[in-house]
Amino acid sequence: MNPLPLALALALAAQAAGPAPKDRVILKNGPPVEGTVQKENYQEIVVSTASGPQVLKTAEIAKVEYGDAPPAFRAALAALEQDKWSDALNSLRSAEELFLSKEKAITKPRASWFLPALAYYRGRCLLELGRSADAIAQFDRIRKEFRESRFLADAYELTLQAYRERADATAMDAFEKEIDQAPREIRDELRARSKKQRAEMLLDKNKYAEARRLFEEIALSKDPDTAAEGTIGVIRCLEGAKDEGALEAYCKKVLSTATQPAILLIASNALGDMAFEKKQYAQARDAYVRSVVRFNPGRTASGAERGHERALYQLARCYEEMTKTAKEESREALSRMCSSAYRELSIEYPSGRYREEAERKSRQYEVREKAEKR
Repeated sequence: MNPLPLALALALAAQAAGPAPKDRVILKNGPPVEGTVQKENYQEIVVSTASGPQVLKTAEIAKVEYGDAPPAFRAALAALEQDKWSDALNSLRSAEELFLSKEKAITKPRASWFLPALAYYRGRCLLELGRSADAIAQFDRIRKEFRESRFLADAYELTLQAYRERADATAMDAFEKEIDQAPREIRDELRARSKKQRAEMLLDKNKYAEARRLFEEIALSKDPDTAAEGTIGVIRCLEGAKDEGALEAYCKKVLSTATQPAILLIASNALGDMAFEKKQYAQARDAYVRSVVRFNPGRTASGAERGHERALYQLARCYEEMTKTAKEESREALSRMCSSAYRELSIEYPSGRYREEAERKSRQYEVREKAEKR
């Protein structure tokens, strides 16, 4: 008798450990909600909790951790968070095989969430791997087969992104017309997302002034997340145009008026980058410290973790550069701070882009510190 495939074996082992845990809805702001997801669509998610049903707006949700998700699906999301797209794609394939298996001993995930989620995450992986046609096919499945899915708006935008990355303006024009066929409740949101992709296309072509005008319009949106993307887009345009005066003024305005951690993080990082390029390391350090300490977006802010990881990396680099030119009496303290920053980076982001360098340099500057004491 052939042994069970690994995905089936892991699923059986998870079942043997006990009943499936509850679903866990992670919000962009606020504590997670635990219970059983009874309904989800492009407008809301209804969660049955111990205190009764809770209705959450889909726009407020960062992610959902399903209690009946097979181990392979969990592995796929973990790989996806580390930008390991091929690994995530393989794990999604294993999760699908389990779902399609005729093995009666296996408790399968609920099709209501699993099938649209499978298409969405598979599409994201394919898009990152440059397989845009295959990615678009997955997003088409969501738009046609799972029209109530909470991934519907993302499927529209990622299709536009795929055409943008192919520099196919004609396809974008044609697809934008399909927004009129989308559910009425999300058409305005989709039009704003379409405008964002147009701005991104201009940014790809280094047309900073034109892109900036579109991003400024997006920043006026009543939706906080859409407005935040517009503000961040303006910062990127000013960085690309190397307009230091306008960039500094805009970022300082953002830091004095905005409240969202992700926006504050990007603005603070931009000021740090500008100072770092000028080799004004003390000034850059102060900006990165603000990013690391005051503007930490937390683990639920989609997309912002990378900015926080980079801020911590740049902070360590500031201490490193300051150590190289420091006087004898301050070199030891700076070396210690450099080692500490790199160590924190390796601990905070153990699967991050800078892990190997961070681990090596945290040891390097520890050794230097000990050597100086002798």
